Amino acid sequence: RLSDPKGVKMVVLCTPCNPTGVVIPDETIRSISEACKKAGVWLIIDNTYEYFTYEDAKHSTLEGPHICNIFSFSKAYGMMGWRMGYVAYPPDIRSALLKAQDTIPICPTQISERVALGALKAGRAYVEENLPSVVSNRNTIISALQPLRIIGGQGAIYLMAELPEQYRDCDIEVVKWLIDTHHLAVIPGTSCGAPGFIRLSYANIVGDAMDLAASRLRTAIGQLLSCDAPKFNK
Repeated sequence: RLSDPKGVKMVVLCTPCNPTGVVIPDETIRSISEACKKAGVWLIIDNTYEYFTYEDAKHSTLEGPHICNIFSFSKAYGMMGWRMGYVAYPPDIRSALLKAQDTIPICPTQISERVALGALKAGRAYVEENLPSVVSNRNTIISALQPLRIIGGQGAIYLMAELPEQYRDCDIEVVKWLIDTHHLAVIPGTSCGAPGFIRLSYANIVGDAMDLAASRLRTAIGQLLSCDAPKFNK
């Protein structure tokens, strides 16, 4: 498909990934990059969650004449809504990027730029100081999801869990049931191109709220796996 002149023009990778939390290994990124280079296809790498990796997972990216890297202050530095980020790109496309930027009717405010500069000066040390609470939440959620099969969770602030077999084609109904019965908000896998899964985020929940969420989740999964499991119209 990459070699078809009428086919793919650009490949986009997100690592660590939203919505799965998968961290793409370095050798895989290099393999994809080489395939794109041979086919004359652009490779865009979204590094928004670059600092959010756990256990043995490591974030990796590449540079090259066919590669653009996207970075954001939104997650690592908690600047959601400040609309700040930057692009690392091959020098020869600078004028094209400026031309595209000229047509965008929005731009960062000066205060956002100053806050972003402060974030860069603080550096990764600031992120690492605040990451332990996210790691703790991740471990709590993974424990609460047992024995469901978990996809991802090596990075970012998300993971996906596969529902029991009888619910693989009604994940939206399961999500509605979780909200109405257990007061838990998750995303149906169908919305992420993965029917039969649920997608969970474990950031921005602290202290007793995290313990309560995990307890509700554990109870809900127990009901889904029980002999009195709820039934939904498909």
